[in-house]
Amino acid sequence: MQGDAVLGDLFDDHHAGLVRLAGLLVDDRDMAQEIVQEAFARLVVALPRLRSDAAALPYLRRTVVNLCHSGLRRRRTARRHLESEPLEAASAESVAAVRADQRAVLDALDGLPGRQRTCLILRFYQDLSETEIGAAVGISPNSVKTHVQRGMASLARRLEGHR
Repeated sequence: MQGDAVLGDLFDDHHAGLVRLAGLLVDDRDMAQEIVQEAFARLVVALPRLRSDAAALPYLRRTVVNLCHSGLRRRRTARRHLESEPLEAASAESVAAVRADQRAVLDALDGLPGRQRTCLILRFYQDLSETEIGAAVGISPNSVKTHVQRGMASLARRLEGHR
């Protein structure tokens, strides 16, 4: 394996998509960028142990998903320990940047259980196959199908009144 060439190609081809994936999972652009940086740093260490160059992208995706879930757990724990404070209002720029129907879908996604949300984001925003999603999340392709079906049904119910 030629580590520098593999890393360079992966970064050029997939960095932006991985940041979008992480951003959808954690809903925080800065945190998403940090997560992807950490995933690439971990890949540098793991690259010599990977079976082939082709295993690098699935490794990166799985690392991003795992780091997102860890980050969300830390945020939930921190919120429990903080005193209740008023929530910050969304900036005018972010409100203007996202159309109402997109915001409704993102809000509905945010209300789904973690695995369903992750499977739907990987399926429809990253256009991954069930096998690739299973590898990224650590579940079987049949479990991916189940999570996608349940997630879609839940989204349909949540978005029913929005139309």
